Amino acid sequence: MVEINNRYAAIDLFMPEDEHRVIREYVGTGQPFQRQVDAWWIAFCLGVRHNQTRPLPERRTKFMDGTILSSDPWRIVHLELIALGLRGEDILTRPRDVIQLATEHANYGLELLVDTLTGQNEPTLTLMNYLDPATL
Repeated sequence: MVEINNRYAAIDLFMPEDEHRVIREYVGTGQPFQRQVDAWWIAFCLGVRHNQTRPLPERRTKFMDGTILSSDPWRIVHLELIALGLRGEDILTRPRDVIQLATEHANYGLELLVDTLTGQNEPTLTLMNYLDPATL
């Protein structure tokens, strides 16, 4: 088995404070997400899928550091493949830039995710609709 090196372990992961407050309510046993990183990851994927980013606001919350990515090494591979596809191979030499790219995509996706979880804006639109290529 190939060992995946986590070059992101020392980098903090953030969410906008307002979205983090909501996401925490949907994490845990019996909730849609086991861990906060799972919600962040879905949000990251939504941002990539929609090719949209949002900068991290001043009011932000550190929810974890990059060591969490070691618990699911496939995330590191996925993260790097997306960064490579979006920015080219040079970004892989700058781990902080890779995390910033992921965070900016996640910030866009977190807004969609929170709206869906709380029934705001489009209450009948499910998360699966966001991921369905036919809806884009």
